Amino acid sequence: MVGIQDSNARWRTFLQEQYSREIQVLASAWPNQKVLLAKFTNIQAWDPNFAQSLIEYPKPILRAGSEALRNLCREGGWEIEPMLRVTELPLDCKRSLREVGSEDVDMLISSEVVVTKVSELKPRIYHALFRCAVCNHTNEVPQLNELELIEPVSCDDLDGGCGRYPTGKDGTRFELIQENVSLVDNQWIEIQELPENVTGGAQPARATVLAEADLANLLLPGMRVTVNLVPFIRTEKKRGSKTPMFNIYHTLVSAEQENIPFNEIEISEEDHEMIVEISKRPDLLELLTNSIAPSIFGAGKLKMVKRSLVMQLFSGVSRKNSDGTRARGDIHILLMGDPGVAKSQLLSYMAQISPRGKYASGGGISGAGLTAAAVRDAFNDGRFSLEAGILVLADSGLAAIDEFDKMMPDDRAKMHEAMEQQKIHISKGGINATMRTRCAVLAAANPRLGRFSQRGQVGLDISPMFEEVDLPPALMSRFDIIWLIRDDVIQEQDKQIAEHILTNRSSGVSETLIEEGREVDPREIDDENSIKQGYAGEEQLTIPMFQKYVAWSKRHIHPILNEEARDEIVNFYLETRNKSDGEDNSVPITARALEGLVRLSEANARMRLSKDATIDDAKKALAMFRNWRYELMGDEFDEGTILTGRSAKKRSADQTVLEVIRQLSDGRQDFDINDSDIYNEMTRRDFSDFEVEEALRQLNQRGLIFTPGAGRWRLVN
Repeated sequence: MVGIQDSNARWRTFLQEQYSREIQVLASAWPNQKVLLAKFTNIQAWDPNFAQSLIEYPKPILRAGSEALRNLCREGGWEIEPMLRVTELPLDCKRSLREVGSEDVDMLISSEVVVTKVSELKPRIYHALFRCAVCNHTNEVPQLNELELIEPVSCDDLDGGCGRYPTGKDGTRFELIQENVSLVDNQWIEIQELPENVTGGAQPARATVLAEADLANLLLPGMRVTVNLVPFIRTEKKRGSKTPMFNIYHTLVSAEQENIPFNEIEISEEDHEMIVEISKRPDLLELLTNSIAPSIFGAGKLKMVKRSLVMQLFSGVSRKNSDGTRARGDIHILLMGDPGVAKSQLLSYMAQISPRGKYASGGGISGAGLTAAAVRDAFNDGRFSLEAGILVLADSGLAAIDEFDKMMPDDRAKMHEAMEQQKIHISKGGINATMRTRCAVLAAANPRLGRFSQRGQVGLDISPMFEEVDLPPALMSRFDIIWLIRDDVIQEQDKQIAEHILTNRSSGVSETLIEEGREVDPREIDDENSIKQGYAGEEQLTIPMFQKYVAWSKRHIHPILNEEARDEIVNFYLETRNKSDGEDNSVPITARALEGLVRLSEANARMRLSKDATIDDAKKALAMFRNWRYELMGDEFDEGTILTGRSAKKRSADQTVLEVIRQLSDGRQDFDINDSDIYNEMTRRDFSDFEVEEALRQLNQRGLIFTPGAGRWRLVN
């Protein structure tokens, strides 16, 4: 085994033989580049014993490596102070955060984590100088503890000091000398194990990491990284007294960012061959649809809902333009339905099957928990630090939000930017940061009174349906697809659902027997297969295979619409726009729908692992688009109803009432109009008293009219 004392010479030889060119590049790029990254595999190939010593004694050996690098730079004529970092540790160094214990202290380990909090930068001193107040002698004390300042025990009389202690009758005191002292940036970071690695029922393990020098300000909340760490311990204190227990902290050695999404899902060559084989199946869409929440019977409308969820998993392609703008590729879907139509089960399954999926319930989450928050005391220092929310942690994945209507209005308002721009801005407590929320949103909402009224059926006025859900129109317009799922009585379908539920219930394995080890968990069987049989004999993808299929597709396939597909979408848009004559104040489709159609077309192409989105993909996207629009409003679809929350007739009532008041008052602002005159005139124009009352309330809220007294209205100046 190589001794620690020989490490400086070993590093020097290694760097000269393996990294001489990289050192020259580093020197020429200084100060923009301050770090030399050495791959552990290169060290291991050069000297296996030295590589093993590096794992067992990382701190002194890495310190010697940085010193050897600086000496080589000085000998080359470069007066710079670079750092040496080691990356790409072997698999036997990988640890889950919950597994790190006493055996790993002061060893070099690596772990795949997500960053949840970061503190502000703080300067740290490594060698402190203290001046004795009695004799002015200077005492140097190394500061090895990151959590407290260590003062001299006494004024060193062997080095010319007075030998006095800081206690006693003739004691002295020591003053910290801050002049001509080198400070190094430090930052505390909180990391958390990846959500997909957390076992059922367990809380994600967390750890506190100290990032120094060039590693400070490198990581932001929401980032998924592989961190190389050296665990160390500090005495736990309670009420100012030390205890025999120790807290584990970590020193950050290096961080390897996941530049390519879904790298955490391992896909072997065999998996890749299976993915390609599945993509060539003629019944691909049917296979993927059957694989979405198999325990939920996909009959009628629910089958189309499942198909839209398949498209959401694959999503469109996010693109950046030359002018700096960005077009999102993620598809947002809203499920509005009566209780008992399996909305929550669909959301839970989608969060489970989606790579980087997160689930939250609107009744138990705040706006800060959804987006991000600047919180105090994150690291017991009283300062503000950033804490990532659900949408940030689900970056490049899917966020399933149940009970969307139960969120507070102020909390929902924070989602507007996160859904459309797919980023959020935090400006609080001295922190001004931007965090990415590039995730698809799948939300579910219930009607306010328990069930939707019959007025919400196709062919009738749709606006009461929007009024029965506590969601603002501005937020609803952010969704690409809005499903209205009613619990209607259909005898044949009800029988199929009942039989499916009972079959599903009877085919499950007892949870108690699984916990006692007497039965095998069905999920473990699925892990070994790619395709399984459903309850009715249909084929389905297992969850692991489905995740690999989606991850590989989104990582490698970035389709572009061909000319025929573009023409198909443009023709549909123009034909739909021409259906409106403008007289009823309705808008059948807006330009925002074009982007949604492009995303759906690209998702269909990704599903087939095709780099070209063809006219067939566009037709499937249009079929899905027409389906949800018809289910929501029928043939007389009005985009303005979604944007305003009020139907075209109600919006027309507002304008008509305002016109009537102007006619009756001859346009004068100082003239009062009686209620009865307004109602009589509106009745002659085929408007009900309820519509007139609602129109007066809306105009009053918008500040166009006001009431000087009961039963009277007046125009606003």
